[in-house]
Amino acid sequence: MRRNNKLFIIGLLASVLILSGAYALFATTLNIGGTAGGATEFKIEFTDYDVSDSEIVEVDLNSANTTMNITADLVYPGHSATINFTIKNTGRLNARVNDIVINENSTDDFNISVVGLEDIKDTILSPNDTTEGSIVVTWNTASTNQTPESVNFSVTIDYVQAT
Repeated sequence: MRRNNKLFIIGLLASVLILSGAYALFATTLNIGGTAGGATEFKIEFTDYDVSDSEIVEVDLNSANTTMNITADLVYPGHSATINFTIKNTGRLNARVNDIVINENSTDDFNISVVGLEDIKDTILSPNDTTEGSIVVTWNTASTNQTPESVNFSVTIDYVQAT
């Protein structure tokens, strides 16, 4: 019986030593040095525009190129002006155009519309992709105001990261 106990204790000690060695072998810490850059952004902006008559339409882009501030000096009811624009994904990620939003129409005597809006909405632009549209400002023919009038408004791109 003593001999069996000795063999059992020796076997147990050998097992503990083997398991301790295996644990030490696999429990080392690996350190990797260096840096990684993962700067990603998504951005859609107005990159170009052209007005049908620069004598009556003035366009200013904000510093981020995401909003066009427009002033149109129309002369008579039925008179209109067109602003053609290009928007571009200047970011590094795909982005989806939700809408082209017309803000702050300063008078009800004018209709402002985005031509091609249905083709632009929900468009996914990969980096450097572009899409085009037009903004048309028209003095309502039914307007009772016959005096030349200005309209001031802004147009903003509403976009999100494409998933």
